[in-house]
Amino acid sequence: MTFSGPLLALLAGLTFYLGYRVNEQMDSWALYAQGINLIFLPAGIKHLSILLCGKWGALGCLVGLFILANEFWNGVPTEHIALYSVVSTAATWMGIALSMRILGIDKNLQNLQFIHLPVMDLITTAIHGFTTNAFFILAGMKSENFISNALAMMFGDFTGSFITLMLLWLGLVVFKKYKSTPQLDMD
Repeated sequence: MTFSGPLLALLAGLTFYLGYRVNEQMDSWALYAQGINLIFLPAGIKHLSILLCGKWGALGCLVGLFILANEFWNGVPTEHIALYSVVSTAATWMGIALSMRILGIDKNLQNLQFIHLPVMDLITTAIHGFTTNAFFILAGMKSENFISNALAMMFGDFTGSFITLMLLWLGLVVFKKYKSTPQLDMD
């Protein structure tokens, strides 16, 4: 048995969890409503985890979301929280799969270009925002403002993903530059 899949799930889940904890520091000015943040960094982590690690990335993020949702949806039955975690993760996975099909991106990501990422993000955040907020209403977790909540979630997920992707891109640029810089021999 190989442990690479479960390790990817663990890494995705921990990264999602820690990303949420970092994101909490922005709540005083970026929280729109319960469960909706106008800058949501974990959305980008979930997108990348599913894009790069597939089902294992999805599983890790689902578990991370379930653990966190038990904190921020106080008083909501555990089965609603579990279903919310599944709906949220599945909506993101559907958005990524649909955007890859629309953009003609290979499953091995060899033809993925930087310009594809914001388009993929837009499709994914739209599906996620509307699907998740429909679930909130159907489950009785929210009762009003469907369109404004869905659009706010979409905006926050898109913004968080954009920031996450830019930080990743910047890190790769710095890494490439550092790697290509001749090192001084101090011997």
